Amino acid sequence: MNYMQHRRWAPAAAALYVLWGLLHLGLGISMAVDGLSGGIPDDELAAESLMFFVCATVLGALAIAIAIAMNRVNSRLGYWLNLTVLGVIDVAFVVVLVVPRHVDPVGGLSGPVVWLLAAATATVALRREPVGP
Repeated sequence: MNYMQHRRWAPAAAALYVLWGLLHLGLGISMAVDGLSGGIPDDELAAESLMFFVCATVLGALAIAIAIAMNRVNSRLGYWLNLTVLGVIDVAFVVVLVVPRHVDPVGGLSGPVVWLLAAATATVALRREPVGP
């Protein structure tokens, strides 16, 4: 068996984290652009909504960067960064927006489900594959 055959789970985890990032990056950008289409919001609720989508954009980009640079090579630091940061975000999102049905449950759970799959895959990688830097 060559070296690459030992590394199947880490690239799969990275791909799932990239998918999570793309979902949030795409949604964040589209909603932020829509929120800014009429200029800077002048009411608090619209401003907070815009800020939420700017944060989703940045966190999506961050998840992708960590996945490519760290999760792909099975980095322990990358494992903990995407596991905890994205996990906290998704749990808060589910509790604050999905459970009270402020967002559609099917669409709202897509990100957390991808995160769960990525977290499980990354955990298997950390246990079964050589750990990177």
